[in-house]
Amino acid sequence: MQIVCTEIHTVCIYPLKSRYIYGIQRPNSSALQAEAVTVTALGGRKQNRALGYATSTVKGDELARTNTVSPANALQGKVAGVRISTGGSGGITTAPTVTIRGNKSLTKNNSPIYVIDGIVMEYEQQSAGNLFRNTDATMYGNQLKNLNPDDYESVTVLKGAAATSLYGSRGANGAIVITTKQGKARKGIGVEVNYSHEWGTIYKNAYPLQNEYGMGAYSNGYEGDLIPGTNSTSTGYTASSWGPSFASMQGQQMYQYYKYYEPDGIDNPLDSYVAYPDNWKAFYQNSQYDNITVALTGGSEKATFRLSYGYMDGDGNMPDNSFSRHSINFTANGKINDVFSTNLNLQYSNSTTENPNSTIGGSWATVPSMVIGYSANRNTDIEWYKNHYINPETYATYGTTSLGNVNSRITQMYDENVSRNEQTLIAQLGLSAQFTDWLDANVSLTYNNWQIFSETKTWGRVTTGKYAISGSTSSSYDGTAQLHANKRFIDDNLELDVRLFGQIYGNGVGASYNKSTRGGLITPGLWTFANSVEPITTSEMGVSKSRRNSMTIGAGGVVNLSWKDQIYLEVTARNDWLSSLLYPTWIPYGQDNYSVFYPSVNASWVFSDTFHIDPNILSFGKLRASWAQVGKGTDAYGTASGAGGYSISSIYGPTNSSIYAASANNSTLPNYDLKPEIQTSIEFGADLRFLNGRIGVDVAYYKTNTKNQILSLSSVTESGVSSQLINAGNIQNQGWELQMDFVPIRTRTVNWTIGANWSRNRGKIKELANDINYYTISGYSWDGSATPGVYAFVDGAFGVIASGNGYGYGNEIAKFYNADDPNDPRNGKRLIYYAGQYDTNVVPGTSAYANMVYDYVSASNVAGYYGDEASYWGGQKNTTTVLGSVEPDFEYGINTNVSVNLPNNSGSIDFYAQIDGRSGGYMVQATKWYLDQRGNTEETLYGRDAAHGGEARINYKGETVYNGIVPDAVFYTQNSKVTSLTTGQKVDLAGMTFREAVDAGHIQPALASTWWGYTRGYADDMVSKQSYMALRELTIGYNFPEKWIKHVGLQSARLSFTARNLCYIYNGTNGKSNPDGYITNNALTPFDYGTTPFVRNFSFALNLRF
Repeated sequence: MQIVCTEIHTVCIYPLKSRYIYGIQRPNSSALQAEAVTVTALGGRKQNRALGYATSTVKGDELARTNTVSPANALQGKVAGVRISTGGSGGITTAPTVTIRGNKSLTKNNSPIYVIDGIVMEYEQQSAGNLFRNTDATMYGNQLKNLNPDDYESVTVLKGAAATSLYGSRGANGAIVITTKQGKARKGIGVEVNYSHEWGTIYKNAYPLQNEYGMGAYSNGYEGDLIPGTNSTSTGYTASSWGPSFASMQGQQMYQYYKYYEPDGIDNPLDSYVAYPDNWKAFYQNSQYDNITVALTGGSEKATFRLSYGYMDGDGNMPDNSFSRHSINFTANGKINDVFSTNLNLQYSNSTTENPNSTIGGSWATVPSMVIGYSANRNTDIEWYKNHYINPETYATYGTTSLGNVNSRITQMYDENVSRNEQTLIAQLGLSAQFTDWLDANVSLTYNNWQIFSETKTWGRVTTGKYAISGSTSSSYDGTAQLHANKRFIDDNLELDVRLFGQIYGNGVGASYNKSTRGGLITPGLWTFANSVEPITTSEMGVSKSRRNSMTIGAGGVVNLSWKDQIYLEVTARNDWLSSLLYPTWIPYGQDNYSVFYPSVNASWVFSDTFHIDPNILSFGKLRASWAQVGKGTDAYGTASGAGGYSISSIYGPTNSSIYAASANNSTLPNYDLKPEIQTSIEFGADLRFLNGRIGVDVAYYKTNTKNQILSLSSVTESGVSSQLINAGNIQNQGWELQMDFVPIRTRTVNWTIGANWSRNRGKIKELANDINYYTISGYSWDGSATPGVYAFVDGAFGVIASGNGYGYGNEIAKFYNADDPNDPRNGKRLIYYAGQYDTNVVPGTSAYANMVYDYVSASNVAGYYGDEASYWGGQKNTTTVLGSVEPDFEYGINTNVSVNLPNNSGSIDFYAQIDGRSGGYMVQATKWYLDQRGNTEETLYGRDAAHGGEARINYKGETVYNGIVPDAVFYTQNSKVTSLTTGQKVDLAGMTFREAVDAGHIQPALASTWWGYTRGYADDMVSKQSYMALRELTIGYNFPEKWIKHVGLQSARLSFTARNLCYIYNGTNGKSNPDGYITNNALTPFDYGTTPFVRNFSFALNLRF
């Protein structure tokens, strides 16, 4: 047999006689031949040539090189069809966004499962409906952060339903399968030491800020000049930066916004009027952390083991944000006798997260990017305020009204200490039996226990602080039994491989508790409950115990056939019985659709072997195809609470366990026939290798339809209920994936490889429920005004951003259109109207002066603008416009690796580089909306002076200044009558462009500050494309020669330097914001409401093996 060399995206392990390896046992390391194989579902392994579906594998050393807390971050840009965004505002522990081949569910989690040596971990995703609330996913990440990436051997991505159907209801969104390192038979004990140090440098704010103009309001008649007055109350304090330029003031003294409320009570707010360009850095810090792993391996032919200890400790980019982790991993494989063998896997971790950054939490007052740009002008010295915000006697923070949000953020950073300790214990025990050379069986049992303890220490704002604790315990179990047979027939040309299995998994008993002080602390800084000012009552503490509320029982089988190791066919079947779809006994009408069947079939043909094609031309050629179904249930108690018209609640107290009770929920329409979601998928692909493996091309086409979406819909008032849970909808995802690799140079001295991947997914809403043509996925309303939301429209893309329905904010701007003349040059221009005049307390120097206010016309206020035909909105008059899809047009990644053996056996060096990016897809830049209005972004320099495009106008002093803007807009038919500055008579500007009205002398250019302040917040300007190209990674490594290190007992030694997230080669977002600066880890909520700054990461790593 020819030895198959590993490629970039394969793993090399040693097979048994069969091309199909099942179970939790590891292949015998004494096998003579190596073969490229892929880890598949439920512990299976198949040769790549036998796979009838697309997979991708990344080696463990590639993951370790990226030095990230979450293994998902290390996959970014490396795998076609996998979308990963590292956004989110939680800091070092934030869980990234991960989707495989598009979003498939409107309401359920769209993230894949993670499988570590057969142990399934579900990935928490922040729900779209929970958009502006802190969750564990965005603040603390998930259980994966407690595992040590240095223990990973490889990570395999199973993309389609054919690859994941054996996982049942858990595999609907794909799977990321992690294989850990195992012990090896050897002489003595092997020692492996890995150390890395990483630091992150914040090199740019989330949005570029201007530093030419300081404090001043856009809405007073003095046009940003200092208002005359002798006391501070007449200066018009504001966080806006529409005041005089710093150059014109030359550091003169003026009343300062933030220093009016001096903690010493002295009303002496005068200070130099200068810019503080780096004041935004006061809310951030450079990150750093260290990671060290020591592993021992050893064993004999009968038993092997690996024991590792890892320690990680570091600080995030937010002050006082830190993360530390201790982890222990032990694996052992042993042969009991000639029939039975066993394996044991124990993983324990203890991690502590301190002060994760909040995303929104119901208010943007503590989000740094919002505080910096909305609550502080460009001459705010935040560093000064950090030393003057707290009463040194009472430790309470001052209740300032001038800089309240800055105060809130500083208080959160330094005086609200929140820590969370997590302990994870995962145990897996397996028993295998090799009855004959063709029949074997195995059983595995897994238990996962997760304990959380949180502690909050608050110094206090008005009172003297608070102390609180909370905690929870949760667990899950998984048991699997498999019987496997493999035989060859017809002169070994036909191979039959059969596997039967049964599985049961669910969650165990859980508990939670909480307790806090009341009325403050007697002694500030003494963190005990005995230090509470007032006696603690039952309102400040509680204990709750949760039952086992979710269980799945599954059974199925797999049949594999191969002919002459060239043609392969696999048929799988699994049936799950889901407790979440079982109605309780008090609902006698429930249909109990808890039985779900998942079939699949896939085939591949290695035609290059069949036709004996010259390997110098086509060294390997395979065609593949698959069809599969998977399903998904609902949440625990979903058939009672919601679907069944009941609410499940518990009664608990300080000493009592929970008592669960059901009460009628009159606001929900019962559904007694709730069904599982069903996903049907097809895939076709080809794997081609040319010129003896020098060029490789893997292409795949897929189409997935997810039906019976479990949706909660609002009901009409006349029905007497507010919502109903139904089965409806058909979401289709189809797309193409391309993975390529090329070896330009392959010699004994130099090896150069180039890899590339490209993917394009198109999600579409084929149908929803009867008479329902749209579904609201996410949105946000502030002060009764809606920003653009994310919707699903029938026959539209899955996840589109559409204009909101509130007043002004989030609405579309109406456009001019002359139905009688399609060539009218005004067609498509924005409509504008006259909104009034600002000249309060001002005596204009000439009659020509006017600070006139203009605003765009909201499309929803234009009668008949959208027409009367049936539209997206359920047959009603259209009241919105689709502004763009959240899904990119395509995504890509390109990498190259060069390794060189140095002369005289002096070691080797290697270099790796990667770029990745996306084209298209839209995001909502809510942060920019606020910052622009305040005049703090670089973009708002436009129109302020001649150097920035300002046009001539007359100010309130009668002077000619150059701070005017002439928008490219047309006056609306309403509210467009003004008093002409030339004739003094009323004139109707309707139908005139703004430029025509200025040239006619009726009006003068709009004051830049007033224009920027009054035309922000429309959907047209809040929605931006998210195209970018990022220089993601550069790595250079040196491998020491054996002759240098063998004298100290080393087998290998490597030193490397890695830089990640270096820059965006191209950034297509409006204002050049952070393209990955989402506030959630949900791909269907592309809002940058509190976006994160730009950070570069650098690391050194040392790897030693003894």
